[in-house]
Amino acid sequence: MSDTDDSPRPSGSTAGDERASGDAHHRRIRTDFNDLIEDLIEDGRRRGLFDDLAGHGRPLDLEENAFEGSARLANKLMKDNDVRPPWLSRRVDVVEKIDALRADIGRTWARYRVAFEQAQGQGHRPALTIGWDDACRGWEEVIVALNKEIESYNLKRPLSQLELFKLRLSDELKRVNAPRYLL
Repeated sequence: MSDTDDSPRPSGSTAGDERASGDAHHRRIRTDFNDLIEDLIEDGRRRGLFDDLAGHGRPLDLEENAFEGSARLANKLMKDNDVRPPWLSRRVDVVEKIDALRADIGRTWARYRVAFEQAQGQGHRPALTIGWDDACRGWEEVIVALNKEIESYNLKRPLSQLELFKLRLSDELKRVNAPRYLL
């Protein structure tokens, strides 16, 4: 084998020019990796590599999902008929229940906060404290039931979908800056 390349070269180009171009290309790869792809695309555009592509001048079909694989037909049928997959319907139901719980906690805390601040004397405050404690205990029961639904959903969802996290009363009270116990 010899070190010389017998392949035809474009007129006016020498092995030294190609080697210098290759060296510059390798240096660019090592230093400007972020711009390399854009440079290659621009180079291909200048050389006309994208001029005769199939579908040139027509709009792209952005409705097609390249990641759905073998489920393409099922997904298309469900979308065309406005049908949700069961796991998605379940997620929507669970999220609606979570939102309703959070809204209830916020409304109840707003009512108790105002009442507790305006309570005159010590006679009314213990009753408010007991009422608040009862409300928190009720929410704990609701959260236990919701966490079972969340766990069920998380077991049935596709792995590529986001998981719902279980709820804790302390976190839900923090969302509205409410204490667990009124003192």
